[in-house]
Order: sequence, then structure tokens, then C-alpha cells
Amino acid sequence: MKVLIIEDEPNYADTLEMFVDELGYNITDVVGEGQQALKAFRNEYPDLVLLDINLEGEMTGIDLARAFQAERKTPIIFITSFDDKETFQKAKETAPHAYLIKPFNPDELERSMELALLRAHGPNQEDEQVLDNGKHAILAKSSFFIKERNKLVKVNVSDILWVSVEDKYSILHTADKRFVLRQSLKEVAEKLDASIFVQVHRSHIVNISTVEDIDLQLFTISVNGEEVPLGKSYKDNLVQRLQML
Repeated sequence: MKVLIIEDEPNYADTLEMFVDELGYNITDVVGEGQQALKAFRNEYPDLVLLDINLEGEMTGIDLARAFQAERKTPIIFITSFDDKETFQKAKETAPHAYLIKPFNPDELERSMELALLRAHGPNQEDEQVLDNGKHAILAKSSFFIKERNKLVKVNVSDILWVSVEDKYSILHTADKRFVLRQSLKEVAEKLDASIFVQVHRSHIVNISTVEDIDLQLFTISVNGEEVPLGKSYKDNLVQRLQML
């Protein structure tokens, strides 16, 4: 996950950079002024922005939040000391996804980042419990954020080749890695684009754009050099879907 840090107090900027780095995330830039922040945002769109409300200069954190959201919807965490109630009220109008209150520690930062991603991507009450009940996954519009140890790993939906299930776990297969979710195949399927992903077996879903060939005698599908089972009751639907492409 890519994080942009915007903080004009050197001590807090250094602290944020250290904490974010320790959590294992990529920092796109650390800036302390409005125009620099706009440039950094446009140079490499981040997945998350840590933004001080009370920036010095022509543009405040509130101004930047409005500019960012007008250009590209991005989760924003406002950093505040809550000293200025008027400024805080104005900040609320921009609907930030979370707040980080100074002074803060790594656990508070990590929790704020998780909440920001949850709120940014349309959570419901069940989603709010995802990172606490062991499921460890947040679905964005075009990606999953999967918690591995102490960090959220971004997995683009387009990189998912197929999904399999083992016991109570669903496994997302990409070209170079597997990601384990404590969710049923049905739950995962409901979060995937049905025009791209199709169920081919009671325990497998494939990205149909990645299908290399189908063996109708052995009932297997080749995906990225691997064989995925094809259930007989799913064959006709798969062939029909491929013909529509």
C-alpha cells in the first residue's frame, strides 16, 4: 500500500515516516507544503493520505483534502491536536475517513489506517469487524487489502488468476503468491466482478481472461501453467461465457 505523508512539523513528519515504514508500507513522499503536496499526489497516486489539518502556507490541509477528492477519491486521515475547534468543524465537512490525534503511537496509526480503508470502501457493520474477527480483508473497488502480520497488502483484483477453497479458507492465487482469507468461497464470489470471474467447480472460481485452455475430456482448466478442476455441472456455463468474450 502506498502512503503520502503531508506534515509541516519536522518532528511529527519524521515520526510518521518512521511508523509507516515500520508497518511495512511504501511511502510515496513526505512533504509539508500545499503545492508540493499536490505535485506529490499527482506524481504517484497514493492508496492513503496522512494529512495535517493545520498546514502553514496558502493551502491548509482542508484545502488539500478538497483538491484531492475532486481529482481522485482517496482515503484521507486528518492529523490533528483538536486545539482549534473551528478548524476541526471545517475539516469534518470534507468527510475524512479517520483522524489521528497528536501525540500518537504506532498502534493508533495502524488502527486509523485500517479504519480509513474500511470507511473509504463502503463498510457495513459486518465489515467493521473484519480486522478483528480474523478475516483480515478489506475490499476496495478494484483491489483487496489483506492483512498479513502488521500490514495491509494490496492485491489488485485484475491480478487474481483463480480462487480456491480449503476447509474454511479461500485462497486468492496470483502469478507469484497466494493470499489466504478466512471467508467462504461464496462470500469472496459476491465481492468479485461476475463479468470477469466465473465459478468452474464447487471449490474454484477463475478469472476467465486468464484461461489458457480447457480439457473437456479430463475436465481441467489451464491457468498460468496450473491445472484447475472443472466441474461437469459448470462446463456449459463456462463455455458459454468464453464464447461471449
